[in-house]
Amino acid sequence: MRILPTCLVLALSILPACLEVEQTIVLGPDGSGKQTVRMKVRETTLQDLERKSQAASAGAGFASAVFDKELVGKELAAAGLGLESHQAERKGAMRSVDLVATFPNFAALQKSPLVGSSAQWELTAGPQADTVKLTLYPQGKQAWTDARAKAESMAKEMDVVAEAFFRKKQTEIAGLDLTVRFQLPGDVYLHTANLEKTGPREVTARITADQIKTPQDLVRRLAPRFEVVFDGKGCKLPLQ
Repeated sequence: MRILPTCLVLALSILPACLEVEQTIVLGPDGSGKQTVRMKVRETTLQDLERKSQAASAGAGFASAVFDKELVGKELAAAGLGLESHQAERKGAMRSVDLVATFPNFAALQKSPLVGSSAQWELTAGPQADTVKLTLYPQGKQAWTDARAKAESMAKEMDVVAEAFFRKKQTEIAGLDLTVRFQLPGDVYLHTANLEKTGPREVTARITADQIKTPQDLVRRLAPRFEVVFDGKGCKLPLQ
């Protein structure tokens, strides 16, 4: 059972309202590192996520299982990661969870359920000597390729069905706030447009409801690509 993609992949797929998710990936110079996840969600939104995840064959208990420390620890261990800390709270109509996982190498990160079973990670040499390129496709590389082609097609020709779906979805995603942050072992040189340089060695992507203004925006955010080029001098990373 994949319980943790609720934090990123399911959120991207369903784009529910009243959901705040912040995930940080810290990559060390040898490929080891940490992943932190902070999620805050209304109880009613969590119940809606539960129904939709079950409808998507994600398994019973998919959405709420992230609040169970024992279940989270078991799934991380099965993927080769460790659970460093896990704190879950319920305050009134809101539930929150704050967890930290560690991965011993890049291969373990590639299997991390915190991003999802469809995710693809790439770690390759950058465009210049001593640079490294890190790429994450949360929904897979093919999904990103297809989404980009679909968005370009929609921009040229209006799709009445897609437009109607988008207008309905717009009313459902108020309060959506997703953040994905990468902290690298070297200075950042280049990054994709959906990332912002938020520190010398840090880039951040943020998806909020007010950014999704067209059907093309929605399609692109359902299957994004995050890519960053950084200084690799002194690193011993397992480049592909």
